[in-house]
Amino acid sequence: MTTSNDLLIKQRSVCCKHSCKNEDSYGEMCISDCAVRKWVRIFKGEDPRETILCDRKRSGRPLFASDTAHRERVDCMIRANRRVKQKEIDNAVGISKERVHHIVTTILGYRKVSARWVPRQLTVEMKMQRKDMCTQLLERYNAEREAFLQRILTGEESWVHHYDPECKAQSMEYRHKASPSPRKFKVVASARKVLFTVLWDMEGVVHMEFLEQGQTVNSERYNSTLRALKLNSYVFGVIRPQSCNTTMRARTPVAKLRTH
Repeated sequence: MTTSNDLLIKQRSVCCKHSCKNEDSYGEMCISDCAVRKWVRIFKGEDPRETILCDRKRSGRPLFASDTAHRERVDCMIRANRRVKQKEIDNAVGISKERVHHIVTTILGYRKVSARWVPRQLTVEMKMQRKDMCTQLLERYNAEREAFLQRILTGEESWVHHYDPECKAQSMEYRHKASPSPRKFKVVASARKVLFTVLWDMEGVVHMEFLEQGQTVNSERYNSTLRALKLNSYVFGVIRPQSCNTTMRARTPVAKLRTH
């Protein structure tokens, strides 16, 4: 059909004659005379000698929601406020929520993640103390090797909460896949909590206990723990790093260790 129409255009044949020839050949399945005339106009185009097969500009709403300008604006809003909501973005930018979601997740590659709870925010002094302790541990290990690891017994205390009052979804932020997860520091501890103490060596956990509600770890509590464990075969080579609890450095526990 295309070759026949092209030939008729070049020969300047009459469209109605061409339609009649098609009716003789194809019967009821033949295209109408109006369609033939339309095809002739399309194939003629601006230049009758040139065949135009590409789409021309036509009326309709342009696709501008995902262009570079909107992508940059959405990216700037997320970088300025990592907790911004998609509803706030579409209200500010003036595009649909579906396009905002497409730009944020597919084009920009963001994903909203929750913050990881950490006990507290360390100061510069606390970080330096941990660095010094780690340096001492490495020096003693280089000098004593495996014997040093066998002599270490360390422990930690932590509050065990029955529930957390805040929802982690409130602190969710937009991040790329390669970005580190954000951290949220607990300012107010939840109610109904007890203190949990655990001690371990290179073989694993050797002791753990839950204190009664309202009790805390002090020097007398450490003495009772040491007496219960009978630490004749353990030596604390380096005082364990703790950021806020200095009970282990008190005189009574140190004297108790020296007696063993």
